[in-house]
Amino acid sequence: MQLIDTLALVGEVLSWVGLGVGLPLLLLALLIRTVEGAWLPVEIAVIERDGSLIGRWFAGGDFHERPLTRRESAAADADDGWAEGVVSANNPAHARVGEPPHARRVILTLGIVFAGVGFAGLVVSLLPLLLS
Repeated sequence: MQLIDTLALVGEVLSWVGLGVGLPLLLLALLIRTVEGAWLPVEIAVIERDGSLIGRWFAGGDFHERPLTRRESAAADADDGWAEGVVSANNPAHARVGEPPHARRVILTLGIVFAGVGFAGLVVSLLPLLLS
């Protein structure tokens, strides 16, 4: 087996694995983006009611409120009365204190890396055809 043939075989394996994993991850990231929508920054007013912290925000032409989780309560500054947060563009009633969830970004990054490796493997697997 020649060096070119060996590289082509390795490239073909990388293309199958890379594209086989990368393309579904990219589709999953697109699906999550479609369902969640973009995350828009919003100011969330933090008030205390009955011993728990409540977050209130204005988005989508309406006021919304919900109790904050323990993690969000720790991140929110109750003394100041305001917290930085994000709200879903598709559902303004869905807000988070802090940064948007990282799952979509991780899935998108992994999809790009795997698809890139798969595409590079595809190009390498075509070397014997191009060099003959």
